[in-house]
Amino acid sequence: MPSGKTHDKINIVVLFLILLSLFSLLERSILPFPDSYLESRRIVLFSLAYLFGTFYLSPDLDIKSTPYRRWGILKVIWRPHQRLFRHRGVLHHPVLGPVILTLTPLVLIYPLIYSLFIFLDIDTGRFPFWAGSAILIGLVLSMEIHYLSDFVWSKIMHTKR
Repeated sequence: MPSGKTHDKINIVVLFLILLSLFSLLERSILPFPDSYLESRRIVLFSLAYLFGTFYLSPDLDIKSTPYRRWGILKVIWRPHQRLFRHRGVLHHPVLGPVILTLTPLVLIYPLIYSLFIFLDIDTGRFPFWAGSAILIGLVLSMEIHYLSDFVWSKIMHTKR
């Protein structure tokens, strides 16, 4: 399997290629979807979520990996995963992994954020769908690239044997 640094580099290159492709399609006006999907705020949210997913929501949180250590004092939220799941098990599943990895911090952090919004008297109305979808796509895509690179790496190594 690729090392943690290799996973990070692969994900960064893929993000760069995605952004380059989107802007190229936008410049040529040959998008397969409406231009409004490429508003700068959507691209920024997608990119930030993708980077957060790359560096903090790695499927390798089931071991004491670099992404695990990046959580600092909050890494304690991932300890149950290390006890419950074997490495390259459920968290490396292309559907279950992103669900578990996305819901864990959301369930633990959402009440804190909600309380902060109420304390600061910030409107806690509906979260815009476009923002939620941009964030979710960024998070999940970063994890799927991790799975894909693991899969391709293992196929290459298996072929060399």
